[in-house]
Amino acid sequence: MKKAFLSRCRRRWGFAALLVWLTGCCGLGWGQAAYAEGAAPKTEAEQSGVKDHPGEDQPSPPAGPPAQIEGFRQVRFGMSEEQVRQSIRKDFPAAAAKLTSAIHPSEKTTVLSLSVAEMLPHTGNARISYILGYRSKKLSQVNIVWTSDGTAAGDEVVVGTANALRDYFTSQNFQPDSVVVNHQLAANTILVFRGSDDRKRTVLLVLSGTAAAARPEEKKAKTPPLTLELSYIEDAAHPDVFRIGKGQF
Repeated sequence: MKKAFLSRCRRRWGFAALLVWLTGCCGLGWGQAAYAEGAAPKTEAEQSGVKDHPGEDQPSPPAGPPAQIEGFRQVRFGMSEEQVRQSIRKDFPAAAAKLTSAIHPSEKTTVLSLSVAEMLPHTGNARISYILGYRSKKLSQVNIVWTSDGTAAGDEVVVGTANALRDYFTSQNFQPDSVVVNHQLAANTILVFRGSDDRKRTVLLVLSGTAAAARPEEKKAKTPPLTLELSYIEDAAHPDVFRIGKGQF
């Protein structure tokens, strides 16, 4: 179980960086149809239940001060492990006692994780992972994951959470050329939202897996259920992980 969890964390580090690179290369922003969700292929999104924004086809950027991505709740990028632990106890006092710690076997990052119930009303359990960099030993990423139980009702909860969070983030004033909404990246993978602030700190919201209604009965056990992952990333382009130096081998 522990090895499987660490393996998922490793994939998420790489997947987050890949998402930022892919969507950045696409050049999708507010002035284009990606923000209006017209350019993104909608077949997968519609099948999953991710809904479009109401209103005009090409909405204007939200008004207000620029968005700033500092971390998650009271936990902030750059905090030491002890500071992160103290902040978690303030954010989630009932769940903090079950906080676990592990060192990633290849990236050598420290991963603090716990499960929290009902972070949003009627959304079930979410798994939160706080990742501290290999060299800095400071917080550099937070991942929050909701997973459907594989039923149609469970799928509705995950998709509803995706829509609610998407609407929340699109109301904020992220850097115009960084925003992507409901963009299909691959089969069964939708980038529900991506946005960066003026320091290149990034929030990613990704829906993946297959809805219960779309899974053949004989393949349900082998088909991953819907999973929603929200990531706050300090520097996706330069993750603080262990790398073998040039010439060492």
